[in-house]
Amino acid sequence: MSKDTDRFFVLTGGPGSGKNTLIEVLRESGYASSAEAGRGIIQRQMAISGPALPWANPALFAETMLVWEMRSYEIARQEDGIVFFDRGLPDIASGT
Repeated sequence: MSKDTDRFFVLTGGPGSGKNTLIEVLRESGYASSAEAGRGIIQRQMAISGPALPWANPALFAETMLVWEMRSYEIARQEDGIVFFDRGLPDIASGT
């Protein structure tokens, strides 16, 4: 098992449950964090009229989220100390 498992924490839960708020507080306290894939992808896709939107192409959206999360993991591995993730792979699989 990787040492990353001792310092990586995933916050998960339904919409409006406070994940983003908690991530912001942790970030302000000096902890590293990863942005939520879904929100970031939707913002970027809307800005470019892209196809990877959950209501337009759910499969492409999920694939884009997976790529985002894999990139976030690789970036987090470069951080020292604890890293908090706003959602994770189970959220992609469940479609939340």
